[in-house]
Amino acid sequence: MTTASPRPRLLPVPAVALWSGQRVVTPPLHIGPDGVSHRGTEERDAEGQLWPQVHGARTGRPEYAVMNPLLQRQAMDRLLCQVGMGPATRTEHGMLWILPRPAGSPEDPEYDWTEGVTTTEPPVCLFHARVSAHQCPRLGKRGHVAVYVRDAELVAVEAPTTHRWRDPSVPSRPLVPSTRRTPA
Repeated sequence: MTTASPRPRLLPVPAVALWSGQRVVTPPLHIGPDGVSHRGTEERDAEGQLWPQVHGARTGRPEYAVMNPLLQRQAMDRLLCQVGMGPATRTEHGMLWILPRPAGSPEDPEYDWTEGVTTTEPPVCLFHARVSAHQCPRLGKRGHVAVYVRDAELVAVEAPTTHRWRDPSVPSRPLVPSTRRTPA
């Protein structure tokens, strides 16, 4: 008697996830008499923010905890579902976001989510909400909450501390941006 091995459970990979076959490349910076500039092809958004490039194909393993900065930016700019890149779910209550559960207790002032919460995570559609909530490593740490947001203002560009250069006379500056919104 042979037993069939169980089929692997295939889950959708978020469209904004970076793959192991890809790498984020920040254009090299040049410090000269005219200030700081960069050399190479230019990728700037409407606000003039310099963005990195992503080299390589979507091959290998998905890096669930790392977002592709270009796809993350596109999803945040157009408020698309981070998993399928289609429209995020919108109802009369607002747009659907799956966010990490706030730390602390309800008595803690930082626990209040009435306004001022920011996130780099794009919204989701109802179809992908459950798998997103259970598959995302960031949401698995403290749990998650589903919220409907009436307005999500683009408020900042955030960057991890990835450096191509270091001038000891200049404070350390992050170079790889990601879009941050305030769901209010």
